[in-house]
Amino acid sequence: MKRIFITLYILFIIAFIGILFGVLPLLETVYRDAYVIQGREEIKGTFSLVMERLEGLTPTDQQREIHRLQPRFGYPLGLMTLDQAEVPEEDLEAFKNGVIVPGGEDDDLAIQRIGTTDWALHMNPFIDDELDTRATRLFLGLCMFLMALPALVWSFFLQRDLNRIGKASRAFGQGDHSARVRLSRFSAMAFIGNAFNQMAQRTEGLISSQKDLANSVSHEIRTPLSRIKFSLEMMAGTTPARRDYPAEIAKDVEEIESLVDEMLTYARFGREPVKKGELPQQEILSWLFTVVDLERQNMAPGKTLKLVPLPDKNTLITEFEPRYLEWVIRNLVRNALRHATECIEVVIEEKGKNLAIHVDDDGPGILEEKRGSVFKPFMRLDQSRNRKSGGYGLGLAIAQRITLWHRGRLKITRSPLKGARFTLVLPLTGSG
Repeated sequence: MKRIFITLYILFIIAFIGILFGVLPLLETVYRDAYVIQGREEIKGTFSLVMERLEGLTPTDQQREIHRLQPRFGYPLGLMTLDQAEVPEEDLEAFKNGVIVPGGEDDDLAIQRIGTTDWALHMNPFIDDELDTRATRLFLGLCMFLMALPALVWSFFLQRDLNRIGKASRAFGQGDHSARVRLSRFSAMAFIGNAFNQMAQRTEGLISSQKDLANSVSHEIRTPLSRIKFSLEMMAGTTPARRDYPAEIAKDVEEIESLVDEMLTYARFGREPVKKGELPQQEILSWLFTVVDLERQNMAPGKTLKLVPLPDKNTLITEFEPRYLEWVIRNLVRNALRHATECIEVVIEEKGKNLAIHVDDDGPGILEEKRGSVFKPFMRLDQSRNRKSGGYGLGLAIAQRITLWHRGRLKITRSPLKGARFTLVLPLTGSG
């Protein structure tokens, strides 16, 4: 706090000195004529009365009259010749014409020519220099003190907030990922605290996700590794090995490779969504028809896949990466095919500035309380979603991450076909 206070206070002093010796002299220069006119109007009556007393007198009598009038004034009166008068060059002509002008070394005198004579009356209608000096010193002292108060108060609160940020940072660095900064919204450090909290929250989520992912992967990969180990032991034993052991080992290796590929895909899309304009703008309706048609051609018999297009709409333009978004559509359709009884529908709907792609099935559906956990990695809702029918439980998690990466959203509701409805919502940029 001491360093902050001293730095801030020095800055205040520098600014104050700059005002005193920079701004104020500049203002006096700019408004000099106005100051002269104002001062002339204030003392014009006094000069007029004294001039009436001096009119018609000889210089000697004028001097006596000045001495006689001096006790009635609280500031000096005097006479000087025109040659003795120190008048600024710009005021010299006005002075010769009998106008009251400033004079002296520091313009601390008011001077007026007496008629058309070679003499001039001068007065010093300002306070005594000593009093002026004392007042100036008092003013400067009060200014220094008053500037120290806000600097001290601001330094105190700033240091307090910095200590809180530092404490939270140290705790976070030591492993307490729940550490957050608590600052007033009026604090000068509020934006730094908010940035830290956002960073900490996202980092905590990523670390938690990576831990869950690592634990789940270790569990998932244990089964094929055990089968490989068993097959190798059987092949190395004295008992004649079955001919299909190498094939079984190859399947297990493929299973591990598939799991690793899905893990890498899931991790790849854990970053922030792309910004608007970073993806290519493309027509999505014809692309979607092609993707669904390919799935229809490759699907097993016994179930039907129907595409419900937009009425009276041929084109819709949006930003998307075809390769990744195709992965999402394909995964949603295949997920619906696995759990549908007979029918799957892909319904296209335009909602304002968004495109909604619904994938409906007539299967058992998903209970509302379990819908939030569907997109978690390695999550299987029931025994039917085993490895043969439901993969590793990473498909929907990857689909959601790719959707978020496209600045979209993926949600689950009840299908009109009485099963599950997965809805992919993407922002549109144009239509035709």
